[in-house]
Amino acid sequence: MSPPIEFRFDELDSAWSRVVSTLNASRHHNQEKSKVQADLAVTLLTGFLGSGKTTILRHALQHPEGLKIAAVVNDVGEIEVDAHLVAAETSNSLSLANGCVCCVLADDLSDQLEMLARSGDYDAVIIEASGVADPISVAQTIHGTNGCHLDGIVAVADSRSLEEQLGNHHTASLLHRQLQAAHLVVLSKIDLVNEDTRQATHDLVAEAAPGSRILSAESGQIDVKVLCGASDRGVSLTSSENFSNFNFVSTVINPAGPWDPIQLGNVLEQSDHQLLRAKGWFDDQHGSRYHLEVVGRRWSIEESSGGPFQALVLIGLDQIDVDTAAAALDRITKS
Repeated sequence: MSPPIEFRFDELDSAWSRVVSTLNASRHHNQEKSKVQADLAVTLLTGFLGSGKTTILRHALQHPEGLKIAAVVNDVGEIEVDAHLVAAETSNSLSLANGCVCCVLADDLSDQLEMLARSGDYDAVIIEASGVADPISVAQTIHGTNGCHLDGIVAVADSRSLEEQLGNHHTASLLHRQLQAAHLVVLSKIDLVNEDTRQATHDLVAEAAPGSRILSAESGQIDVKVLCGASDRGVSLTSSENFSNFNFVSTVINPAGPWDPIQLGNVLEQSDHQLLRAKGWFDDQHGSRYHLEVVGRRWSIEESSGGPFQALVLIGLDQIDVDTAAAALDRITKS
């Protein structure tokens, strides 16, 4: 267990002052820039690749508790895997693909949000940011959009992978940024780990983002009224440090397969691939479709009669990583 963290009272006072100013800024717009009457509440769902954001968003859309919710999904690859999964739950979803809403797609995000605000049809919007997005940059885009206010930042942390991700110098900075920006941290996949791992993950979050409200979730089951409005019940410690955007490389395999699912599983289990994430659909030799999810060294393959296309997106830290993984998959096709 990590040793307790010691704070000086002046440091805590300074931190809480930043929290209060952040929440006040998200609640009060400059009246000169507000050109629409609607004041649309926007929740930002952040978290690293494969943390479980899409599962939580889908649960919220399935159980809206009377709220009219629009969803905006940001896929970083050329194929829209997460957007398809969310669209299966609602007709009120928008997709921003092949880029990140914290940088190249910021203007597109602002335009989409303003359109939703002008419509007057929704009580809330939930944005599922890409796993590599800087939440502070996205929050600034929300705050700068006419007719919208930031209702809260929710970070999703994978109970199975958080320790490894925080221990990796390539990913640790972004993980800390996502956790520290959040008003609420959701520990996902707790049903897949034992009690010791649950407690260790809780302690890691508490150390990385002191004062944050932490909730645990099985299968993405979080009350939508807790999810929307997280800033009313949590703490956000925004960092003043300079932050560089997370660098990653992605490639698409299209078409994916035909692969024998068992052989593909053996390759994923035995190879030393360095992928951060892979997701999509592939066919076997008989034309049956399967859904593949890879998060680091963990993977799952499930039959999927509703898979919309036969393609995979591979995401890694550099081109060599994704090219090596793609070549290993190509060898399955040829075997």
